[in-house]
Amino acid sequence: MTTLQHSIQDTIFHNRQPDAKKLAAYGFKQTGTGWRYQTALVPGFSLTVNIDGKTITSPVTDQESGDLYTLHLDPANSGMFIGQIRGAYIAALTAISKDCFVPTMFDAGQMKKITAAIDEAFAEQPEYLWKQFPNNAIIRRSDNRKWYALMVKVTPDKVGLTGADPIDILVLRADPQAIETQLKNGQALPAYHMNKKHWLSYQLDAGTPLATLMARVKASRDLAK
Repeated sequence: MTTLQHSIQDTIFHNRQPDAKKLAAYGFKQTGTGWRYQTALVPGFSLTVNIDGKTITSPVTDQESGDLYTLHLDPANSGMFIGQIRGAYIAALTAISKDCFVPTMFDAGQMKKITAAIDEAFAEQPEYLWKQFPNNAIIRRSDNRKWYALMVKVTPDKVGLTGADPIDILVLRADPQAIETQLKNGQALPAYHMNKKHWLSYQLDAGTPLATLMARVKASRDLAK
């Protein structure tokens, strides 16, 4: 893979990982440990996308000669035809990223464990609703579509803490008595973004046991009936 190709792919697939079910539905075929998808790019040229773990390659081939085509990868190369291939290449990879990949913004620490536990308990997954806020996701009940969790990565000052490095915050529904008690005892933080009369924030990876957090998730989900 060329450095330029790697740069384009880094941008398109940043903080995203492939989803096997979505790859299969899109038309990818399994190749041992990986996946492959081939499609016409522009007349006479084809695109092959290979995914093996975290490695993605996307060669463009001149179908008449069988040679690899790479001129579209260098932004210094211009011209109508090169621009046409470059545009089609970027559009194809962007569509694959959108339809076959899922965000990995919270793919570590307690947030990863919580999303896995919620999926196992309720078969409900994070939804990334805002393109302009890629660090934010919500989880809602599958029966009535009401939110019961907001997942964000924010700087500590957003929730009244000090520090510069972004932290993972889980925002949940809670009844007024629980809100008053947990805030008074330092067990929770004021709700980020949501109505502070009905929601609380919890800093993750800060010592609160997963079982405690999941009990609060369940309470939040019950309040969303």
